[in-house]
Amino acid sequence: MDMDEALEQWLRQVSKAAQLSISDQEKITKAGADVYAKKLTETTKEKHPNTKGDGGKYGHLSEDISSAAGDIDGDHNGSSTVGFGKKDYIARFLNDGTKYIHADHFVDNARDDAKDAVFSAEAEKYQAIIAKSNGGGDE
Repeated sequence: MDMDEALEQWLRQVSKAAQLSISDQEKITKAGADVYAKKLTETTKEKHPNTKGDGGKYGHLSEDISSAAGDIDGDHNGSSTVGFGKKDYIARFLNDGTKYIHADHFVDNARDDAKDAVFSAEAEKYQAIIAKSNGGGDE
């Protein structure tokens, strides 16, 4: 293979990498969202353990965390979200504090602690998608 062919092949690969479909973008961000959801669940259980009763109608706070492909409105635009469900207001009170509750910033701290792991999961998924689009991989 001469230099022109090698550069053309490289250019095609770079062009594919730069033009990911929305579905591929969601796969990448969902991988990161899953990692963050797991970290947030662990942090929530640590800071606010499930020690009182059955959690009521919506369950315990740590059981109310989920990740989903799509943005907060459910639009599929390549992003993914992580958050609390019906008990989101309780998490906000505990994280940000109120007049009577001292803030412990557990959500903010979990987000900061999970940054590297989220980035690694997204990079791994990205590499798998790029490898597949270049004719390799089995995903």
